[in-house]
Amino acid sequence: MCVETAPKSGCRKSSCGCGGHGRRAALPDARAILDLKFAEEAASECGCSGRTCPRHYLAWSGFVLGGFLVLHLAVNLLGLWPARFQAAVDRIHGLGAALPVLEIGLIFIPLTIHVALGLRTLGREKLKFGVEKHHHGSDLRQWLQRVSALILLVFIAFHIGTLHRWFGGRFDPRNAFNSASQAIWQFWHGLPAGNPGNLLFAEFYLLGMVAAVYHLANGIATGAEVLGFTTNPPRSNDSGASALSPRPHCCLPAWPCGMRLR
Repeated sequence: MCVETAPKSGCRKSSCGCGGHGRRAALPDARAILDLKFAEEAASECGCSGRTCPRHYLAWSGFVLGGFLVLHLAVNLLGLWPARFQAAVDRIHGLGAALPVLEIGLIFIPLTIHVALGLRTLGREKLKFGVEKHHHGSDLRQWLQRVSALILLVFIAFHIGTLHRWFGGRFDPRNAFNSASQAIWQFWHGLPAGNPGNLLFAEFYLLGMVAAVYHLANGIATGAEVLGFTTNPPRSNDSGASALSPRPHCCLPAWPCGMRLR
C-alpha cells in the first residue's frame, strides 16, 4: 500500500489509490486491519448467514440427552446391587402420570430433533474423513462422532423396542433386575446366556454403551465450542490416542445388568 507523497505521477485516474496525485494517501484504518480474517480463521466459520445455526439445536438437544444418559447409566449401575436397583426403579415409576410427560418432553422430543438434524448433517458429509470446514477438534474425532452416531441409532432402536413398555418391551418395573438381565443376556428365548446368539447380542449392547459414552464425551466438547461456552484453537489435523478420548473424565462405567457385586 502506498503511503508516501509522490509529487509526480503519470497516472491520470483520480481514484486509483497509487498515492501519486500530489497528496498523501489515506493511512490504513486500524479497525479494518483487526477485522481481517485469515484463511484458517475464515474457514472455521459457519455459513448460516446470521441465522440460528442448526448445530446450535443439535448441541442443545444433545446436552439434554446427555443429562438423561448420565442419569440412566447411574441408575443402571445400581444393577450391581439388585435391591438398590429395584428401589430406584420404584421411585422413578412412582412418578405416575408425570413419568410419560417427562419421557416425551425430556427424551423423545429432544431425541427426534437430535436424530433429524444429525441425519441431515450425515447426509451432507457422509462418512468421509475430514470433510467439515468449520468444526473444532481433529478430523478423527469428528469422523468417530458420525460413526458412533450410526451405531447409537441402531442401538437405541433395539434398546427401546426390546425394553420399553410402550413398544411391548420385556422390562418389568416390578421385577427390574431379572427382567432386564433376561432381556439382555437371553434375548433369544429358550437359549442359554452362553449361546453364541445371545452372546453376540450382549456384545452389541456393550458396543452401544461404548459408542454412547464416546458420543457424549466428544459431543460435550464440541457442543460447548459451538455454543460459545469454550474457545479453542481452530482444528488441527493431528490424530492419535487423544482424539479417541477427548474428555476422559466424562467416560462413565457402563456395567450390564447381569453382573453384580457380592
